[in-house]
Amino acid sequence: MIYVMLAAVVAGIVQGVTGFGAGIVMMMILPSLFNNIPQSAGVSTAICSILCIQMAYMYRRHIDIKKIVGPAVIYLIVSSIAMYFAPMVNQVLMKKILGVFLIVLSIYYLLINKSNERKKLGLFVSLFCIVVSGLCDGLFGVGGPLMVLYFLSTTHNTHQYLGTIQAFFTMNCLYNTGFRIVRGILLPKHVIYIVSGMVSIILGGLIANKVVDKLDGNMIRKLTYVMIGIAGISNLL
Repeated sequence: MIYVMLAAVVAGIVQGVTGFGAGIVMMMILPSLFNNIPQSAGVSTAICSILCIQMAYMYRRHIDIKKIVGPAVIYLIVSSIAMYFAPMVNQVLMKKILGVFLIVLSIYYLLINKSNERKKLGLFVSLFCIVVSGLCDGLFGVGGPLMVLYFLSTTHNTHQYLGTIQAFFTMNCLYNTGFRIVRGILLPKHVIYIVSGMVSIILGGLIANKVVDKLDGNMIRKLTYVMIGIAGISNLL
């Protein structure tokens, strides 16, 4: 439980400083604690839901529901299929796939996506972002990175972006958590980890609010991406 709480505090700090990444940080740690990727993803998603709810409420006046509905339908269908089959996949293989996924994320953010510019995406690229994000969320509890690109391209300002994407993530986190409970992936024994993690991730967010102006956001991002890559390599070994 202590390791879950520490991971959640760090996740809250990273999310508070960089604007995203809580789920990625959690999935760097949880698979080594639970030795089961679907359960780790379920615990991570449930913990992160409280942070999404908090941020969605904070920016509630700027949420554009019309920009959420279409992507959410596709996303939830894909993530449901992924969650359904995830427990049937060999866990050693899943851990290696997660390792590759984390390494790709690290390379992507360190070398390719160095800014959060609003670039208009075409229909094919938009669908690609939604489908791949739903797949990764269902398998690993990490669906944020490509959805960041999608919502940056469809919203008009920072407040609308933050409100809309956090409302989208709130919907997905609650649905995916419910789906995993029904499927028996999340069990009663996980409740204590989820509740303690929720408290810790909120604490991490509060810490970030206090120190964010004193930290170099770009340096924190780069350090986070490097650690993601290291976690990916460790999963492959």
